[in-house]
Amino acid sequence: MEIGSKCFNDHRDDVEGVRCEKACCISAEDRFMASTTIETMEVEELKGDEEDLHAGLMIPLPLTKLNLPSTANNAKNLNLAVLVAAGSFNPPTYMHLHMFESGREALLAHGYHVMGGYMSPANSAYVKQGLISAEHRIRMCQLVAEGSSFIMVDPWEALQTTYQRTLKVLARVTGALQHIASNFGSMRVFLLCGADLLESFTIPGVWLPDHVEKICRDYGLVCLHRGGRNLRNLIQNCELLAKHQENIIVVDNFESEISSTRVRENLSKLLPVDDLTPTCVIDYITSHGLYNVPQRSKSS
Repeated sequence: MEIGSKCFNDHRDDVEGVRCEKACCISAEDRFMASTTIETMEVEELKGDEEDLHAGLMIPLPLTKLNLPSTANNAKNLNLAVLVAAGSFNPPTYMHLHMFESGREALLAHGYHVMGGYMSPANSAYVKQGLISAEHRIRMCQLVAEGSSFIMVDPWEALQTTYQRTLKVLARVTGALQHIASNFGSMRVFLLCGADLLESFTIPGVWLPDHVEKICRDYGLVCLHRGGRNLRNLIQNCELLAKHQENIIVVDNFESEISSTRVRENLSKLLPVDDLTPTCVIDYITSHGLYNVPQRSKSS
């Protein structure tokens, strides 16, 4: 969802790059199916979810840019970290890249060895007005990630047959990397998000309470703050967040006025988007006629 925007059903949403999980954003059929689908690879048990573990589409997690500690260090007690941003990426923008860079810098400052970052585009079953197919969003994310030394794209969530909740995405990444990370130390997967998402954790009905508990306890959050509400007070005033505050890293003064919404709005008005998203994304949009942009002929 976009910073400062609202979801299709007009309630508070999350920061861009993280989709809303309120039940009204998922169809009744998809809510049922999402609760009974998960990949069969070994992941931690999602206790208390009232979810059965059934076979999903098996898609390997990309490892090509994984930054492993040097074997010369012979270190076995490092604190390893992985960043995951789960969202629409409709389309990906410069802000998404800025989020990952800021998140990585924050983790490094906290003494973590950052193994990599993953963009996880939302499944097409996620109900959002104007959401284009997963195929196009995956490809645009891949094009954007080509210019990064550590950002990769995990298509697993987008290619499942049903909507997948954020907790399952984090569990999937952890399950795929844990055996590698165990050779060097302990690993924590952090959800990269904005202030709106952290605040939404405290609003009844937006998230499943046990999912909030598990995300904060078993994983972590790198929260990008652009000013406004005091997030540290928010954390202290929420019993659950305060209990796991050591797993919540707040990055102050994150500056960006870019959003996917702004890209789509500019495109609809035939305004330039060169300062909002990379050229590779613009070329892909025009060559495929996405977001109602006239399709560019191959000869042009």
